[in-house]
Amino acid sequence: NMKWFAVLLVVIAAFSLMRIVTQWRRFGRPTVTDWDEQFIMQLRKAGVNAFEEHDVDFFFTLPDARATALVKQRLSAEGFEAVSEYANPDGGFGLDMRRRLRLVVREMQALTVRFRALADEAGGKYDNWALGTRPPGSGSRSRG
Repeated sequence: NMKWFAVLLVVIAAFSLMRIVTQWRRFGRPTVTDWDEQFIMQLRKAGVNAFEEHDVDFFFTLPDARATALVKQRLSAEGFEAVSEYANPDGGFGLDMRRRLRLVVREMQALTVRFRALADEAGGKYDNWALGTRPPGSGSRSRG
Protein backbone atom coordinates (compact mmCIF):
# COMPACT_ATOMS: atom_id res chain seq x y z
CA ASN A 1 0.00 0.00 0.00
CA MET A 2 2.81 2.42 0.81
CA LYS A 3 4.36 1.68 -2.59
CA TRP A 4 1.24 2.90 -4.41
CA PHE A 5 1.04 5.93 -2.20
CA ALA A 6 4.68 6.81 -2.99
CA VAL A 7 4.08 6.32 -6.73
CA LEU A 8 0.99 8.51 -6.55
CA LEU A 9 2.97 11.26 -4.78
CA VAL A 10 5.74 11.10 -7.40
CA VAL A 11 3.19 11.34 -10.23
CA ILE A 12 1.46 14.31 -8.58
CA ALA A 13 4.80 16.02 -7.97
CA ALA A 14 5.88 15.44 -11.59
CA PHE A 15 2.57 16.80 -12.91
CA SER A 16 2.83 19.85 -10.63
CA LEU A 17 6.40 20.52 -11.72
CA MET A 18 5.39 20.23 -15.38
CA ARG A 19 2.56 22.77 -14.84
CA ILE A 20 4.92 25.19 -13.10
CA VAL A 21 7.48 24.97 -15.94
CA THR A 22 4.75 25.40 -18.59
CA GLN A 23 3.31 28.45 -16.83
CA TRP A 24 6.78 29.93 -16.31
CA ARG A 25 7.59 29.60 -20.04
CA ARG A 26 4.27 31.15 -21.02
CA PHE A 27 4.92 34.02 -18.60
CA GLY A 28 8.21 34.82 -20.36
CA ARG A 29 6.64 35.14 -23.83
CA PRO A 30 5.15 38.43 -24.92
CA THR A 31 1.47 38.19 -25.74
CA VAL A 32 0.09 40.01 -28.75
CA THR A 33 -3.23 41.66 -28.06
CA ASP A 34 -2.80 44.84 -30.07
CA TRP A 35 -4.45 44.72 -33.51
CA ASP A 36 -1.78 46.81 -35.27
CA GLU A 37 1.08 44.71 -33.91
CA GLN A 38 -0.69 41.45 -34.70
CA PHE A 39 -1.51 42.52 -38.25
CA ILE A 40 2.06 43.66 -38.95
CA MET A 41 3.37 40.35 -37.59
CA GLN A 42 1.00 38.46 -39.95
CA LEU A 43 2.16 40.57 -42.89
CA ARG A 44 5.80 39.85 -42.04
CA LYS A 45 5.07 36.12 -41.85
CA ALA A 46 3.46 36.40 -45.30
CA GLY A 47 6.70 37.89 -46.67
CA VAL A 48 5.91 41.62 -46.60
CA ASN A 49 8.96 43.75 -45.82
CA ALA A 50 7.61 46.09 -43.15
CA PHE A 51 10.65 48.36 -43.41
CA GLU A 52 9.89 49.33 -47.02
CA GLU A 53 7.25 51.93 -47.74
CA HIS A 54 3.83 50.59 -48.76
CA ASP A 55 0.55 52.17 -49.78
CA VAL A 56 -1.58 51.92 -46.63
CA ASP A 57 -5.32 52.54 -46.75
CA PHE A 58 -7.14 53.84 -43.67
CA PHE A 59 -10.90 53.25 -43.43
CA PHE A 60 -13.48 55.50 -41.79
CA THR A 61 -17.24 55.23 -41.42
CA LEU A 62 -18.77 58.67 -40.93
CA PRO A 63 -22.32 59.88 -40.31
CA ASP A 64 -22.67 62.46 -43.09
CA ALA A 65 -20.98 64.39 -45.90
CA ARG A 66 -19.88 67.19 -43.51
CA ALA A 67 -18.03 64.77 -41.22
CA THR A 68 -16.49 63.07 -44.25
CA ALA A 69 -15.25 66.42 -45.59
CA LEU A 70 -13.77 67.30 -42.16
CA VAL A 71 -11.74 64.07 -41.90
CA LYS A 72 -10.72 64.26 -45.56
CA GLN A 73 -9.55 67.88 -45.21
CA ARG A 74 -7.50 67.24 -42.05
CA LEU A 75 -5.77 64.17 -43.43
CA SER A 76 -5.19 65.68 -46.88
CA ALA A 77 -3.32 68.53 -45.17
CA GLU A 78 -0.96 65.88 -43.73
CA GLY A 79 -0.22 64.25 -47.07
CA PHE A 80 -2.93 61.57 -47.10
CA GLU A 81 -4.77 60.99 -50.37
CA ALA A 82 -8.48 60.26 -50.66
CA VAL A 83 -8.82 56.88 -52.38
CA SER A 84 -12.61 56.68 -52.29
CA GLU A 85 -15.63 58.31 -50.74
CA TYR A 86 -19.02 56.60 -50.89
CA ALA A 87 -22.44 56.44 -49.33
CA ASN A 88 -23.03 53.26 -47.32
CA PRO A 89 -26.22 51.34 -48.11
CA ASP A 90 -27.07 51.25 -44.37
CA GLY A 91 -26.57 54.99 -43.98
CA GLY A 92 -23.58 57.21 -43.44
CA PHE A 93 -20.48 57.51 -45.57
CA GLY A 94 -17.29 55.57 -46.06
CA LEU A 95 -13.95 57.24 -46.58
CA ASP A 96 -10.68 55.55 -47.51
CA MET A 97 -7.49 57.60 -47.15
CA ARG A 98 -4.07 56.43 -48.34
CA ARG A 99 -0.46 57.27 -47.59
CA ARG A 100 2.90 55.60 -48.26
CA LEU A 101 4.34 54.42 -44.96
CA ARG A 102 6.69 51.91 -43.40
CA LEU A 103 4.86 49.43 -41.18
CA VAL A 104 6.46 50.33 -37.85
CA VAL A 105 4.36 49.01 -34.98
CA ARG A 106 4.61 52.06 -32.71
CA GLU A 107 3.91 54.48 -35.56
CA MET A 108 0.88 52.49 -36.73
CA GLN A 109 -0.39 52.30 -33.13
CA ALA A 110 -0.02 56.09 -32.82
CA LEU A 111 -1.98 56.58 -36.06
CA THR A 112 -4.72 54.27 -34.78
CA VAL A 113 -5.05 56.30 -31.56
CA ARG A 114 -5.12 59.56 -33.53
CA PHE A 115 -7.59 58.32 -36.13
CA ARG A 116 -9.96 56.92 -33.50
CA ALA A 117 -10.00 60.33 -31.82
CA LEU A 118 -10.53 62.11 -35.16
CA ALA A 119 -13.38 59.76 -36.11
CA ASP A 120 -14.97 60.21 -32.66
CA GLU A 121 -14.75 63.98 -33.05
CA ALA A 122 -16.54 63.70 -36.39
CA GLY A 123 -19.20 61.40 -34.92
CA GLY A 124 -17.95 58.34 -36.81
CA LYS A 125 -15.71 55.34 -36.49
CA TYR A 126 -12.18 54.43 -37.54
CA ASP A 127 -12.23 50.97 -39.17
CA ASN A 128 -8.47 50.16 -39.16
CA TRP A 129 -6.11 49.92 -42.09
CA ALA A 130 -4.89 47.55 -44.80
CA LEU A 131 -2.24 47.53 -47.49
CA GLY A 132 -3.46 49.42 -50.54
CA THR A 133 -4.36 47.07 -53.37
CA ARG A 134 -6.17 49.31 -55.84
CA PRO A 135 -5.46 52.45 -57.78
CA PRO A 136 -6.70 55.72 -56.26
CA GLY A 137 -10.24 56.64 -57.26
CA SER A 138 -11.31 53.11 -58.22
CA GLY A 139 -14.11 53.19 -55.65
CA SER A 140 -14.10 49.47 -54.79
CA ARG A 141 -13.48 48.66 -51.16
CA SER A 142 -11.19 45.80 -50.20
CA ARG A 143 -9.52 45.35 -46.82
CA GLY A 144 -6.65 43.19 -47.92
